[in-house]
Amino acid sequence: MFKKIRDLLIFVLIVSLAFSTFVGCGSDNDNGDNATPPALPPDSSMSMDLTAFGGGKMAPSSQAPGKNFSNAAVRVLLLDTAIIVAFLPATVVFKAAKSVEPVKQDDGSWLWSYKTVFLGQNYEANLTASLEPDKVIWTMKVTNPAFKPPLKDFQWYVGESALNNSYGNWRFFDHTTPNEANEIARIDWTVKSLTKGELIFSSEDKKSQIYGDKVTYSLDGTTALITYFDASENMTAEVTWDTATTAGGLKVPGYNNGEWAYWDENKQDVVK
Repeated sequence: MFKKIRDLLIFVLIVSLAFSTFVGCGSDNDNGDNATPPALPPDSSMSMDLTAFGGGKMAPSSQAPGKNFSNAAVRVLLLDTAIIVAFLPATVVFKAAKSVEPVKQDDGSWLWSYKTVFLGQNYEANLTASLEPDKVIWTMKVTNPAFKPPLKDFQWYVGESALNNSYGNWRFFDHTTPNEANEIARIDWTVKSLTKGELIFSSEDKKSQIYGDKVTYSLDGTTALITYFDASENMTAEVTWDTATTAGGLKVPGYNNGEWAYWDENKQDVVK
């Protein structure tokens, strides 16, 4: 499984996009005459909150973590590195749209056009929203001459969102083939409240070893759950935890005979 998660890191690096916690549900885009721009989808439509495994929410412990927590932490922190760190360039580019006012176009769509710099890279971004009776269609195009190959009006990703921003999806394209619409990843997202939602990350790259793999992150109250499905091996791994206490468990083939293994709020192994 660890090798497949390393492959997942490569997949995430290519996709290059992420954010944090479930927020923003309820922003209503049903503006009737399209006189005002639609609200941007919530940041939580592209990210997982994995801070319980190293992001600073856990109280210091005088004891070394038990084997169960440590095993889960290695797996989860690999995902954390991929989604929080590797996606950072596109995160910055997307969030920069919040600092500019969109302009209504002749065809009725809305355009956020802006420039931003990240780690010395200059991005020209054009985010377009087209309002339909029951949804909003989003398109992000970027220009960056420093990329290899250089990007000019490259369609980085497209998406759809409900008028009330409660659900939607994102589809990402391969920047190494900018003249072809090669879809490599998809995110399906649902935001029901501040503490209830789901993200499903899917590999859509048919040339990749992880084609068909899925990572599902769900939050229901204080219960978080990550499910990793390995399509090539038809294998499922799960890690769950309480976001308030950080107690949790994991169920992974090849570990603890494939049965659930738990830890308490002090990260010590427990039997249930």
